[in-house]
Amino acid sequence: MTSCHIIPLIGVIEMSTKKSEGVQKAKGAELMESARAVKSVNETYHAQQAQEAAFEAAFQEHWGRILGVLQGLVGETGEAEDLALETFYRLHRNPPQVESRESLRGWLYRVATHLGLNALRARKRRMRYEEQAGVLDLQEGHSSDPLQELERLQERQRVRLVLAEMKPRSAQLLLLRHSGCSYAELAAALQITPGSVGTLLARAELEFEKKFRALSKEG
Repeated sequence: MTSCHIIPLIGVIEMSTKKSEGVQKAKGAELMESARAVKSVNETYHAQQAQEAAFEAAFQEHWGRILGVLQGLVGETGEAEDLALETFYRLHRNPPQVESRESLRGWLYRVATHLGLNALRARKRRMRYEEQAGVLDLQEGHSSDPLQELERLQERQRVRLVLAEMKPRSAQLLLLRHSGCSYAELAAALQITPGSVGTLLARAELEFEKKFRALSKEG
């Protein structure tokens, strides 16, 4: 084969080689992109699995305490359960970035009491009617000690009315303290410094006492 034929042949081979290299690079890029997509899906799946496991553990650990706080606040089991479920729904939908179990418990307390106090404020007008209905029920002889039961009913209703009228943080402090929370738990729940809990709690107690006495005089 003469040199005049070899030169075009070399050119064809070079062009074919470059084309092949281009195809291989494109396929390689596609494979890399696919690998990244698979890795991203796997990471997302494992993250979701970890989040679900964390939520299940938090629910098992904190449900009873959160429900108890809300039952004491709103006084109705059905409503307390609804509010507790809403609290954990918010945890599941948008979990907070917390570093410890104590911080998570504080977050749950804060959300639950906020929801409970909002529920009290929404039904504040209805409380007066419920108290009157309870008086009528007692007068019809549905209690072994109507007078004592009436006093307890009126006191519970006044406590809830006062909590509904108080500053939110003060009401939350009193509610959680009387639900058995320590100063450290109160600080975590309300995002305040531990050293300020005592002072703020004392102010809340004074605010409650003042409003409760005023409401009792009205009654």
